[in-house]
Amino acid sequence: MIPWSRARVCIACIATIGIGSIRGWSQNAKPWDPLTSGPFYTGTADADPPTSGYYEPFLYDTVTSSLGQSSLYMPQRVSYGIVKNLEIDFYIPVDYNSVGPPTTTNGRTVAAAGLGNLHFEFKRQFMKDGNNQRFWAKPSLALTYIQYIPTGKYRGLNPQLYGADQRGNGTYNEGLNLLARKRFRPFEVYFQFGDIVENPNHVGAGYTYDNGFTTVPAGNALRVVNGNLLYYAGAFEHVLNNKYGLGYLVEYNGQSQSKTNLLFGHANAPSWTYLDLSPEVEFTWPNDKRFAITWGGGVSLPAVASGYARSMVPMFTVTFYRNGKYGYRGE
Repeated sequence: MIPWSRARVCIACIATIGIGSIRGWSQNAKPWDPLTSGPFYTGTADADPPTSGYYEPFLYDTVTSSLGQSSLYMPQRVSYGIVKNLEIDFYIPVDYNSVGPPTTTNGRTVAAAGLGNLHFEFKRQFMKDGNNQRFWAKPSLALTYIQYIPTGKYRGLNPQLYGADQRGNGTYNEGLNLLARKRFRPFEVYFQFGDIVENPNHVGAGYTYDNGFTTVPAGNALRVVNGNLLYYAGAFEHVLNNKYGLGYLVEYNGQSQSKTNLLFGHANAPSWTYLDLSPEVEFTWPNDKRFAITWGGGVSLPAVASGYARSMVPMFTVTFYRNGKYGYRGE
């Protein structure tokens, strides 16, 4: 089955996840205020100013060659600054999953597409970078609350599609993340740590657990309790060109699902963990006072995995950012 949980959480927690660290041009900008898109999996602690925001489509292609699987996860993110230091983000994901040998028989490849799990998040920034020239100055800090809605298909799966039509796990998830970001010319560092509670759900035959490969046997139906889910990510960025936000990043991201749920007790779903490393590049063009487009690309490579399907994830994003009249991000 498609290891969809990685893209779902990383982007949301993922994470909650995501690029969205664009900062607008300003005539009153600090001496060093690069317009960058930031990492793919680690969120930024800087909230959008009121009336500023962006639209950001992602593309993650999770390729699990050992299982003959590929999952195109394409969340459409919309972000908006509500009031000072408070931002709201919506994610509308579209999934396209394909499964071939050795999972399928007779050399066939099957595929299915549709809506994944919707989610939204609120970001509250409570500290601002004290000096973007010095590493030891105070960083930007924020908390995000994340809510997942199980709109992705997870029951009534077609056995002839070998799990390609599953696009969620049927749970209402609640999450909380701590975000940190520090700029010190010409570098930036990002950090994120979060916890997600997955509510119990009832599933049927063919359902695949969050580890990406363990399935419920034919003729079975059960109540699934997933363990507590930890998310951790961080990135180091070197900005090569300040005006156009040209730079490269090295990022890590991982998740661990335990054998116990914080609210619902012992878990009967498999426990697992993984850690990936990702080289990434980015640049901004065009860029003016009110509007900017930032482009990013990279690949996530498996470093550590226990009880989890190892996958390679090529990824791409483009961010359309509009500055509002009440401030510019990065000021």
